[in-house]
Amino acid sequence: MLSHGLRHRSLLTSSRLRATHSRLYATPSSPRQSSKLLSISLFSLGCTSAYLLGSLYPPTVLTYLAPRSAPPPLHPSDSRAGPYLASLEESLQSLSLLSEARSGPDAHEWYETRPYTHIPEERRVNSLTAGALSGPGKLALRPLVRARRDESEAMVFLHLGRGVCGHEGIVHGGLLATILDEGLGRVAIQNLPEKVGVTGNLNINYRAPTQADQFIVIKAKIGTVSGRKATVSGRIEDMKGKVLVEANATFIQPKYAALLNKTALSQSMGHPEDGTARAVVEGEIYPTQGKDEREA
Repeated sequence: MLSHGLRHRSLLTSSRLRATHSRLYATPSSPRQSSKLLSISLFSLGCTSAYLLGSLYPPTVLTYLAPRSAPPPLHPSDSRAGPYLASLEESLQSLSLLSEARSGPDAHEWYETRPYTHIPEERRVNSLTAGALSGPGKLALRPLVRARRDESEAMVFLHLGRGVCGHEGIVHGGLLATILDEGLGRVAIQNLPEKVGVTGNLNINYRAPTQADQFIVIKAKIGTVSGRKATVSGRIEDMKGKVLVEANATFIQPKYAALLNKTALSQSMGHPEDGTARAVVEGEIYPTQGKDEREA
């Protein structure tokens, strides 16, 4: 009897275990249970995919909150600096916005120039944008300017590196004010009687963060010119046309302007020396890139 009772309990235990195993691994017969499991699976898959994509291509807002570190700018003497600058120059010349401007129906009304090209090194090193802020990772390339021959407007193409940031990965607002001052100033000064001017005021509205390590364009237009005073407006855009900064300014010609060396100022801005209506050739750099006034 004892043996029979033990055998009976053993059979009951085995039966219960099989029933439990069946409940755990059997496919739920209820549509509601199946739908719940499918939802959980899809949610898990979505979370995993979002995590992987976010790691590879983080949203812009996340890059502001948790910026990624970047290596320091290359020293000009570094062997990698030359190839880096050559690659940037090739990218600059291939920008779609620049190509469209060069092939537009009014291309003959514009000229191209590279400011600071025709000034000697001993003067260039003491310039803020052409000296202290120039180099790989900062303002790596000299600006490429496309200006109307009547000097009513201009486009200035620049590359902003990671070495000119305020917040990590975001270009410093003071640097943007500096390049706007020069970009707008070039247009205004060309419209003053003596082609000399100083900043009277500069009003800036920052519209969106300017991410580092990208090409930007300054678009400037002359406003009013009255005697020794000229007003000008402009903006900074990225290569997708997004407005990053807007500004307007007033430039004033000093009373002693006639006594200043206007040739040096003209050379630094890259103004055509003869002022003739010379046709722009696609891809040409005018004046000749890479020479200073001692070599020209």
